[in-house]
Amino acid sequence: MAKAAAVANDFDPQLVQEILAKIDGYKSDLLSERGSSMARCRNIRESISNVYKEAKARGVPTKELRSLVKIRDNEQKNREIYEELEADQQQVLAMLAVAEGVKDLPLWRAASAAAAESRPATYQ
Repeated sequence: MAKAAAVANDFDPQLVQEILAKIDGYKSDLLSERGSSMARCRNIRESISNVYKEAKARGVPTKELRSLVKIRDNEQKNREIYEELEADQQQVLAMLAVAEGVKDLPLWRAASAAAAESRPATYQ
């Protein structure tokens, strides 16, 4: 008579619980770390808010100040995008900007000036 095959598809419940406990512990640590990071971010945001309150107390209009900050952030992002391009791509982008009518933006003025400086004298 043949021996009954051992059931190999079962898992040791204690092993599974141990592994799940480790995963749960790491997830808890991750959530805790996110929470502390968010708390640090909250503190920084509160500091920024306090600076806006100080500006208002000193007579600086905060709506316009916030707009200026956003514009500066966007210009920095645009500058980074522009600088990632190769020189010939920058020239094409400058030409597209002129064609689109955005030549008055500071980024495009800088790009146009840089393109003009790099062009041979016959093209100027």
